[in-house]
Amino acid sequence: MALYREPQKQHRPGKGFLIAAVSALVLAAAAVLAVTLFQIRDIEVTGNHHYSQQEIIDRVITDNYTSNSLYLYLKYQYLDTEPIPFVDKIEVSLKGPGKVHLRVYEKSIVGYVAYMGANFYFDKDGVVVESSSEISEGVPCISGLKFDALALYQKLNVTDDSVFERILDITQLVKKYEMEPDRIEFGANQALTLYFGDMRAALGNSGSLDEKVGRLFELYPDLEGRSGVLRMENYTEDSKFISFEQDEQA
Repeated sequence: MALYREPQKQHRPGKGFLIAAVSALVLAAAAVLAVTLFQIRDIEVTGNHHYSQQEIIDRVITDNYTSNSLYLYLKYQYLDTEPIPFVDKIEVSLKGPGKVHLRVYEKSIVGYVAYMGANFYFDKDGVVVESSSEISEGVPCISGLKFDALALYQKLNVTDDSVFERILDITQLVKKYEMEPDRIEFGANQALTLYFGDMRAALGNSGSLDEKVGRLFELYPDLEGRSGVLRMENYTEDSKFISFEQDEQA
């Protein structure tokens, strides 16, 4: 008796394979769309003072991944980011697929002290918030402070904490009048001296600080580049006594 063998069926791509292939194509298209659609084309930066807009952008957009707005947003929402000196945090928000807004929150800094080859920046309460070998433009150097302890995120251990209020007063005043002394020196009993190259303005430790700095602002154009001390210790709106002591030539 002859044996009959049924012909083997040829295996053709099934429905499952087609679904997988279509899904892969859809995912690939979505990935390409995400890369192109969310490519950053416009960046808005606000809240920055110590750094320019471009400097903030260069520190945030560091590679191909962070040039994608969606990735950048998720990174600053859920992942650890590299710390930036003088910056407390940065908030990233999406204004559109290709547009992001960077809101910069800077650390509150009023001045710095130079110590052991480094610059220690502190806030209005005297807490050291940053240490750097660089000098931040617009932040005055404070000299003459006496302290026996200095550590990051710790308060400067001075004998009289009221000096920090006086530092805040004088730094706000020089900013108000758009003056940039090379340094601000605190002498005995918190007597103030502002240094502008070889010209010094001795403000003393009495009141009328606003009036003194305002008058110094008016006089400065005639004193710039000169060598000597402007005596304003006893200046008031009533007395208006000021003298300039020229330095002796060597």
